[in-house]
Amino acid sequence: MPKAMIITVGTGEVVSHGICFSIKQQNPEYVIFIVTKESKEKTLPFILQDREMQDRKFEEVVLTNENDVEEIRFECQKIVEKIMKKHYEAKNIVIDYTSGTKSMSVGLVIAALDKRIGSLVYVGGKRDKNGRVISGLERPIALEPNRIYVEELFDEAVKLFNTCQYDSCLEIANQAKSMVANHIIENKITLLEKLAQAYSLWDKFNLGESFSLLNTLSSNSLLADWGIKSRLEGSKEILYKERNMPFCEEKVADLLENARRRGDAEKKYDDAVARLYRLLEYIAQFEIDKHGLYRKNGKGDPDTEDLNIDKLPAELKNKYSKHKDSKDNKVKLSLHQDYELLFDVNSNLGKTFKQEYETGGLRKVISSRNNSILAHGFNPVSEENYRKILVKVEKLIRIVVPDIDYLLDKVKFPQIKI
Repeated sequence: MPKAMIITVGTGEVVSHGICFSIKQQNPEYVIFIVTKESKEKTLPFILQDREMQDRKFEEVVLTNENDVEEIRFECQKIVEKIMKKHYEAKNIVIDYTSGTKSMSVGLVIAALDKRIGSLVYVGGKRDKNGRVISGLERPIALEPNRIYVEELFDEAVKLFNTCQYDSCLEIANQAKSMVANHIIENKITLLEKLAQAYSLWDKFNLGESFSLLNTLSSNSLLADWGIKSRLEGSKEILYKERNMPFCEEKVADLLENARRRGDAEKKYDDAVARLYRLLEYIAQFEIDKHGLYRKNGKGDPDTEDLNIDKLPAELKNKYSKHKDSKDNKVKLSLHQDYELLFDVNSNLGKTFKQEYETGGLRKVISSRNNSILAHGFNPVSEENYRKILVKVEKLIRIVVPDIDYLLDKVKFPQIKI
């Protein structure tokens, strides 16, 4: 990335050597010299004649008062803002405060901290009897003032990741990344961003893209350091199975865990109940497929909108042929008809649903879903109704997937431990 540099300029030819040394070390494409009237006349010409300034863009800014720290601070802030408007990121701006008056150095450093500048540089080395660094013996001393702040932001982003707040995690991580040019820190933040993106995609059931992104991270050594290597590999196995199998127990667990995140963690009860309703549909379809009652689509997968009435007992064929769609000749069933079918074919799931619906209160909690903003009404789902339908759905799930607790642990999203 292109780098810019802001340098305070003191007086004397010896000072110019240190400044040119610093420019050589940092190799910016654009330099702004902060000068006094005196240093503009006595020092800047030596700097501009040096070969290090060949082909570099530069500007000079003459301070109004080289001894007023506050005034210098505000002038330097404007200089930084001007540079950033030229499309230089704060992390790629270097401040050299070696020479100039103490007020110049202090004012520039404060402005740099205010604007989250990426790097501060001071040229040190062996000095002569007058306290000036001897030409040829200079050495740069670099500071990254944003390191501490960036680490704090990173820790906050990790906390957000661990609570499945992926969009907020990405926002904080992006802010941290914009403030530091350190390769090691950038790698950490980049990995966190990709993990947040992958699990955000999964959270929205974009399973294919989530799998593809996680697959690119498997070789990253930080995964083991963060304690999530095995969990990530397990995530890939789950995603691979879910995206390639229309019906699998893992997807049942995934849907349930997703609903719990919405209800228990985020308190979004309408969203949670909408997912639980979809889960009611899914486990009914899962059970119907186990009975081999769906026709196959063009890909060879069961078509949940095409019941194969030819496989039904004779006494049920007439009943369910009434649901045939005249447009495409497919037999399509609603959620209640799915469970009625399961009851008719003597499925335990169908029997339990009928009992819970008629006498166990399931009718009431489903009604609360139907009246919500995410279905057909405007009434918000209460936490009480969310809890009730969660219990009912879990009871039905255990009929279809007895080992649901084991699978729920497998589909849990990872938590980074640093």
